[in-house]
Amino acid sequence: MKIRLPNAWLVAVAAALLGGLTGVATAVATATATPLRTAATAAAGLATEGPQPRLETDATVHDFGRVAVGGSGSHEFTIRNTGDAPLVLTKGATSCTCTVSDFSGAGSGDGSSRTVPPGGSTTVRIEWKGKGGGGPFRQRATILTNDPLRPEVAFSIEGQVVPIWKAEPPVITLAGLSASAPAEATAALFTFGNAAAELVDCRLVAEQFADLVTVSAEPLPPAALAAAEGATAGFGLTLRFAAGLPLGKLRGDVETTLRVDGEELTATIPLEGTVTGDLTVVGQAWDKRAKAVRLGTVSRRDGLATKLFVMAKGAGRDQVRLAVKEVIPAGLEVTVSPPRPVGDGNLIRIGLTLSVPPEAPTANNLCTEAASAGKIVLETGHPDTPELTIPVCVAIAE
Repeated sequence: MKIRLPNAWLVAVAAALLGGLTGVATAVATATATPLRTAATAAAGLATEGPQPRLETDATVHDFGRVAVGGSGSHEFTIRNTGDAPLVLTKGATSCTCTVSDFSGAGSGDGSSRTVPPGGSTTVRIEWKGKGGGGPFRQRATILTNDPLRPEVAFSIEGQVVPIWKAEPPVITLAGLSASAPAEATAALFTFGNAAAELVDCRLVAEQFADLVTVSAEPLPPAALAAAEGATAGFGLTLRFAAGLPLGKLRGDVETTLRVDGEELTATIPLEGTVTGDLTVVGQAWDKRAKAVRLGTVSRRDGLATKLFVMAKGAGRDQVRLAVKEVIPAGLEVTVSPPRPVGDGNLIRIGLTLSVPPEAPTANNLCTEAASAGKIVLETGHPDTPELTIPVCVAIAE
C-alpha cells in the first residue's frame, strides 16, 4: 500500500497559520489575565522600599462665594508630610487669572519650591482677581511633589463674579422731551456688596440743565430688588424735568454716590435725550441727526450766505418774535425776517439769513473735540420757550 506524503509547500503554509493563531490566543490570554495598571498603581510600584514622603491636605477645593468684578480673593491650603522622608513641593501650572504665592511654614527652599520634613507642614496661598462681566468661575493651580502616590496636587478655587453695581437701563434715553411740558424718567440701581449699600448722594451732572432737572432716589421694595439675582441693595432713581428745557440734544450723567462695604463709590448712568417743542428749525444746512447747523469751512475772502427757517406752532405761535441775543463766532451774521403764516395759519415761518461777510475774523467752531460748536441764541417771545439756542458748526479760514 502506498502512502502519499503531503506536499512540502502545503505543510509550510499550514504550520504558519497554526503558529499565528497560537500567538493570537496567547496574547488574548495574557491581556485577560493581566489587570489594567492605573497611574496610582504605577506610582506605587515606583518605590516601595525605604522611607517615603506622604502628602496629605484637608481640602483641595475652596468656594470664594461672590467676588466683585475687579475685586480679588485668596485662600491658604495646608499641606502636611505624614511620611518618613522629606516632601519636596514645586509650583506647577495655573489658570490664567490664578496665581500661587510663595510657600510658608516649616521647611526650606526658595519661593518656587519647598522641602517639608517628616511631620512638618506648609501652606500655599492661591490668589485670584475677578475679571470680565460676571458669572461663575473655576480656576486651578497645580503643585508638583515627590510623593510617589501623589506626584501632583491640583488646588481649585471657585465662586461667582458679580458687578459692584448695575443700572437698569444702563443708559437713560429720552426721545421727544417737550420743552413746554414737564416730564419724568426712572431707572433702577442695584449693588452687590457683602452688605447692603448706603445712599450718600445723587445728582445730574449737566450745568445747562441744573435748574430744570432734579434727581431723587429711594430704596427699592423687596420684590423689585429680587429682580437682580445676588443684589444686596437697590435704589429707584427718579428724574423730573421742568418745562423750559432748551431745544435740541440733552446730555449729561446721573451720578449716585454709594457707600459699599465701608468704601464710597460713584455709579454713573449716562443720560441722553432730545428736547422738542412748538419751535423747530429747518433748512438746507440743518443737520436733523446732530440738531445743528453745518456750514463747514468758509473762506473769509469768498464769504457765505444761507437760509434757515424757524417754524412756530401751537397756542403761542402768534406771539413769536425772534431777536438775536448772541452769535458765536463773531464773524457769523444773522438777520431775522418778519413772521409769515403757512397754509391755514396754524404754522408760522420766520426766516433767518446766515452770512459770513468777506474779511470776517477767522474762527474754528467745527463741533469737534478740539473745536467746540458755535451757536445762535434767539429770544423768541414764546410763552413756553422764551429762548432758542441753535448750535452752529463752522470754521472761518483764509
